[in-house]
Amino acid sequence: MTPTATNDEKYCCYRDSVLKGDFVNHELSENLDSTNAFEGPEKLLEIWFAPSGSCLPISWPKMGLRDIPLSGIEHMLSEVNCEIISRVSSQMMDAYLLSESSLFVFAHKLILKTCGRTTTLFSLEPLLKLVRKYCRYEHDLSEIYRVFYSRRTFMFPEKQHDIHKNWPNEIIFLNKYFNQKTSDSYIVGNLSLDHWHFYMNGNDRSPPMLKNRAQEKEIPDETLEIMMTGLDPERTDLFEKDNYGAGKDNNEKCEDTGHLIGRQMMQDTGFENIMNLAEGQITKHDSFAFTPCGFSSNTILEDKYYYTIHITPEKGWSYASFETNYPKDDKATTLTKVIGSLQPKTFFFTFVQESGESSDVSINRRSFDSLKSLDLQGYRKDDCIVYDLRFGYQMLYCHFVKNQFN
Repeated sequence: MTPTATNDEKYCCYRDSVLKGDFVNHELSENLDSTNAFEGPEKLLEIWFAPSGSCLPISWPKMGLRDIPLSGIEHMLSEVNCEIISRVSSQMMDAYLLSESSLFVFAHKLILKTCGRTTTLFSLEPLLKLVRKYCRYEHDLSEIYRVFYSRRTFMFPEKQHDIHKNWPNEIIFLNKYFNQKTSDSYIVGNLSLDHWHFYMNGNDRSPPMLKNRAQEKEIPDETLEIMMTGLDPERTDLFEKDNYGAGKDNNEKCEDTGHLIGRQMMQDTGFENIMNLAEGQITKHDSFAFTPCGFSSNTILEDKYYYTIHITPEKGWSYASFETNYPKDDKATTLTKVIGSLQPKTFFFTFVQESGESSDVSINRRSFDSLKSLDLQGYRKDDCIVYDLRFGYQMLYCHFVKNQFN
């Protein structure tokens, strides 16, 4: 369902929209107040129903998960305790900016990233119902192709709902839906410092009755995440909404100060050019400035890749995250740019990468090696861990501390 662009409706078209699917929740954008935001670190859930968008079960619609209507997505997110601010779309994906982080929907997979006191895992039950109804999915989630769930150590774990208060609770809940016999869970890093929790599950079988479509050769899956704490106060001032006034005058009925100032923040910080892209490469940005402070953005690259940035600048618990699945950049260069933009006291990154038969594997291998050997000026690396995982994945975790805080 695509919302109609009228001034009286909840949703309206996004300025410079390329597809009719782009929209802004104008009412929420104007009234969203994040004064009481406290927990920046996100919970990240990624579910694959098939290996690729060109390889869907025969009973599925051509658009796969993207055929789930907006009302269904809203219902699922209501169980998580977050709302849609806006959405931008390409030919191959929808990127939702949420009141608490982001949602990315492809034909074959869904990536939900939420912060605060959200109940991310409560999305599983409504998602299963939606996929059965709109995609004619005929199985339980125990037969899922791939699932990944991860999160950093919480700053305020006692304020989380019971399901997310500790890692064992989350694993028990996940294994109610996915096959416990094939599940793997890890706690990665020094337990006395910031560390990372990671769960994966799935099977080696392709989903049954795959559609016989022309299949493009898929680049192996990969995700780079950077999680930062203790941001430089001079940098966090860039994310105070009041520093920008009321935003520029705008005659477009469907613009709001949150998106206007968010766009300005994206430019002022250099985030809109954080990736090394080929000249003429088309990107779509969706950025939002929260009241009184805070920033979120989604960017679509080459129709099927993304990067997303979320910043909680409050002093005492400042936090920022960067995530991308873009396989063609120099990861060490991108990471250096992100860290240079925010100057955190501490950070760690994770790089999870699938091996494959693509010609880009050697490039991806170089990315893995360059990240592993990264020597970042002004920082000390105090942890570096490599895991060989199932399904041909490798995982790299590295933790850094700013020199004056040694």
